[in-house]
Amino acid sequence: MQEEKERMLSAGKTRIEKWDLLRALLIFLVVLGHLVDYYVGGSAQMRGLFLFIYSFHMPCFLFVDGLFSKHNVDEKRYNHIFSYLVLYLALKILICLVDGLIKHQFSFSLLGADGAPWYGLALLWCSLMTIFLKRFSHKWVLIGAVLLACFAGYDGDVDGTMVLSRTLVFFPFFFAGYCLDPAKVAEKLSGKWVRVLGLALLVLLGVVCFCCTDDIYFVRALLTGKNPFRTLETGYGREELVFYGWLLRLGYYAVVAVLCMAVMAVIPNHLRHGKALTAVGRRTLQIYILNRPAIYILFDGLGLHTALTAMGVSDLVVLPLAVLLTAILALPFWERPIRAVIYPKLQEPGADTKD
Repeated sequence: MQEEKERMLSAGKTRIEKWDLLRALLIFLVVLGHLVDYYVGGSAQMRGLFLFIYSFHMPCFLFVDGLFSKHNVDEKRYNHIFSYLVLYLALKILICLVDGLIKHQFSFSLLGADGAPWYGLALLWCSLMTIFLKRFSHKWVLIGAVLLACFAGYDGDVDGTMVLSRTLVFFPFFFAGYCLDPAKVAEKLSGKWVRVLGLALLVLLGVVCFCCTDDIYFVRALLTGKNPFRTLETGYGREELVFYGWLLRLGYYAVVAVLCMAVMAVIPNHLRHGKALTAVGRRTLQIYILNRPAIYILFDGLGLHTALTAMGVSDLVVLPLAVLLTAILALPFWERPIRAVIYPKLQEPGADTKD
């Protein structure tokens, strides 16, 4: 999560509460999505919820990070940009340690980036790519990035290695955010009719995801951004769709772009008594880093997953458990040690590191 003390979130140097509220929602969905994934094999409701969450939450997060990447990109603040690499490595090591202690067997892959660490490396590549590509026509960069992602799915070598596949798939959302102004986006999405339309679209998404779950579950191969198109055949038995993979991904971009705007539209510019939620939105970094190891400890180490499954209450407990876990990991207690690791006080030659 892009949190390099970007305190001035608009040209008017006023922090826009809307974006903190949006980040709070998105990081909660990250935690919920990680929990839900434990139960998709045995519950149609969990599969539907998975599709609903993954339809927009990571593209929307990349878009928001792109919105607030301008200082890093335009000023080439490499000391901040390479903190994403530190995030990637730190989370890799933390998950390896937790998983190894639980299973009594360590397994570490530096270049293979499945699971939560991928986001840090994707942010690094997206930032560096934007520094290079910003000099060109933004319209053509977006068109080219979308087309490249549409056809890269046919290349079996474009996979999880160094987060190549996810970077290509999600880069258009990051770059689109970079091209826009946060204050203007918030203003455009503040109209009453826009909010009503956004809410209607999200309700429609929920109906489709929960009522047609097993008929459309194959789209999971597209939503995570890490799979080549052949996964439609090998993972879901939809051989006839592999040829149309590029068209499915193109449709994915169109649908998800609308869904991201819908989500941003329903988030209020200000929420009365919303300080706790905005605090969560400002601490997404620590929640993102800690939630996966915490879930491993609870579900795999302490056996909570097995217990909930045996009691048949997983569908009822997952949502409040995600709320509780998000709240605990958002406590200020975690902030200082996390930032000390991710943002060491390094200074580039001749550079001023003051924010």
